[in-house]
Amino acid sequence: MKCSHIIKISVLSILTFAFLSCSSQENEKQERQKEIDSYTKAINSNPILLDQKKADTILTLYKNYINDYPQDTMSEFYLFQMYNIYTNLNDCDSAIHCLDRIIKEYPNGKKVGAAYFFKGVALNDVCLNKEASIKAFEEYIRRYPNNPNVKTAKRMMQIDTMQNPINFIKNNEDTIDK
Repeated sequence: MKCSHIIKISVLSILTFAFLSCSSQENEKQERQKEIDSYTKAINSNPILLDQKKADTILTLYKNYINDYPQDTMSEFYLFQMYNIYTNLNDCDSAIHCLDRIIKEYPNGKKVGAAYFFKGVALNDVCLNKEASIKAFEEYIRRYPNNPNVKTAKRMMQIDTMQNPINFIKNNEDTIDK
């Protein structure tokens, strides 16, 4: 009888500890999201104020969160935010790395399509690698042929392959504004 009572108390204690542990972990996750959101709002409200110190701070917060909660849906979003910051800092390799992680680690995520598209943009605008940009856009078009950004991807590919992109822009001014 005493043994049965001790077992019940032990099981109850373990379950209580597990519940409290999960609850505190969820609270910690929410607190970290709030801290990240406050930095993100400050940066997004005035991107000009993004200096290296602020960028390093928010990037560290993003990285730590992603490492601690890789399966959380916010991790995919934070990787995309990291891509944006690295792009603004003209850090080609880091920007592409973030997009590649989204593609690899969140293949069914909400940002994966955008990651394929913006990989082409980043390779073009930040990395200045026209050939790789064209290949990235071709992959995007192959995977997402009905996406509205396909037109933009095709135009960017055309500009990349032209000898004189100014003529292309002048000849397509009426369709670019639409």
